[in-house]
Amino acid sequence: MKTRIKEYGVGELARLSGVTVRTLHHYDAIGLLRPTHVAANGYRLYGRDELLRLQEILFYRAFGMSLAEIADVLDGEAKALLRLRAHRNKLAAQAAKTADLLATLDRTIATLTNEADMQDQDLYTPFDAATQTGYEDWLIETYGPDMAAKIAVSKEAVAEMPDGIAGLMDRLRESEAQLFGAFNEGVVAGDRQLVPMLDKHRALMADFWGDACDPNAYVGLANMYLAHPDFVARYERLAPRFSQWLPAAMKAYAAEISA
Repeated sequence: MKTRIKEYGVGELARLSGVTVRTLHHYDAIGLLRPTHVAANGYRLYGRDELLRLQEILFYRAFGMSLAEIADVLDGEAKALLRLRAHRNKLAAQAAKTADLLATLDRTIATLTNEADMQDQDLYTPFDAATQTGYEDWLIETYGPDMAAKIAVSKEAVAEMPDGIAGLMDRLRESEAQLFGAFNEGVVAGDRQLVPMLDKHRALMADFWGDACDPNAYVGLANMYLAHPDFVARYERLAPRFSQWLPAAMKAYAAEISA
């Protein structure tokens, strides 16, 4: 005896998925989610494949994608399993960023309520997606459209690293903590004892960018630290004048290795 494949009417699917009937009608109208077939009485009927497609649509909607973007993904050449695995990787990265944000917020709140003492290096707050997008827009506006391609290369390079952005941020905290320690000890910006620390910092920037960080590029980064108010505020939270000292140290170092 042949097993009958269960089909759902539009009302049943709406109740099952939490999506409104009106939304399902709209998805049908734009070709995003067609019913398996339409019965003689005019009822839309949906089978297993359509249920899975709707689930995938809802995954992408929750991620903030537009319906047009979702249609492009679903109608592309990639198979569903590959699409879902790629999407899972994106969500996992986002979850890691959220976890970092929550951990930093908890430490800050504990410090402000005198329940704990927050160390200087712990002030490095992870950036959320909206903030990161704002920085990218600022870079493109400041340095021109070629910067968009460089940002894309950087993202690809970071995505291919075993520890991803979290690992790079750990290395950044360590590198900048060393430089902050030198500043606190009164080391002047052009002192040669900073060279090993700045070698490490510049190499880290190359890993972030997925490209060489030559002296000119390093000077450009120093200028960004000086020009963008978020970076100025970030370094001034550590200590007054550190936002000036670090770019000065970077520029002196770049001049030395250029010579």
